This record gives sequence, C-alpha cells and structure tokens, in this order.
Amino acid sequence: MGELYISLKWLHVVAASVGFGSNLTHLFWILSANVDAVSGAEKLRVVKKIDDRLSVPAYVVAIGCGVTMWLLQWPIHPSWIITSLVLSSILTVMGISFGPFMKRWIRMAGEHAPGEDPLGIMARRLTIWWAAIVASVFLILYLMITKPTLW
Repeated sequence: MGELYISLKWLHVVAASVGFGSNLTHLFWILSANVDAVSGAEKLRVVKKIDDRLSVPAYVVAIGCGVTMWLLQWPIHPSWIITSLVLSSILTVMGISFGPFMKRWIRMAGEHAPGEDPLGIMARRLTIWWAAIVASVFLILYLMITKPTLW
C-alpha cells in the first residue's frame, strides 16, 4: 500500500500544480480581454478552453487522489484535511457556477466594447469570482504544504 499511496500523492501534487498554474495564467488573459475590444471575446474563449481542457481535469484528478489517500489512511482527521475538503467542495461549486457566467461574458464581449455598462459589470464580477477561486486554491495548497493544526 506504501507504493500506491506515494504514487497517488505524486499524482495529486502534479495535478494540483497544473490546475493552479493554469488558473494563474488566467489573470493575464482576463485583464488583457478587459481592455482589448477587438480580441477580448477570443481571449476569453482561450481562458474557457484552458479551464475545460486543463484546469478542471487537473482539479478532478487532484481531488480524487486526495480523497483516495485520505480514505487509505482512515481514520485520520487532522483539521487541515477537513478544512481542505470543505474548501475543495466550495471550490467545486464555484468552478461549476463560473462556467455558465464565462459563456455569457464571452458572448457579451463579442457584442459590446469594454467599459460599456453591462460588459463592464460582468467583467468586474467575473474577475472577482476568478480571484476568489484562485485564492481558495492557494489556501488549499498552503494547507497541504504546511499541514497546520487549526483546532
């Protein structure tokens, strides 16, 4: 079981790194899309593709490996694992709800120029939503690395 656990742990770390790294690139794409009226919608489509084809699958693998490792070591219940699982659940809901809004943002970016009221409001909301997702992932990574005792 030791080799299985180490293999799962390695895959878990790689998947979390890929997911987080690809999410970090979104900052540059989103900020660029918010100012460039000509190619804004296309840049947002690239962000959506990165999410659909890289970030989301990586997070599914990371969460699956993490839960499997946790179950293999049952009944371990450190506070950092419980907190990470709760944050992962919240992150999953946030990620699922981000997709439909992203599609709407892409559509609006193709129809309106940046700074126009509906597009500007949508861009601000989704940029904040994206930042909250990245902050959540960063916090989960922090918990995985430092393994603090929270209670």
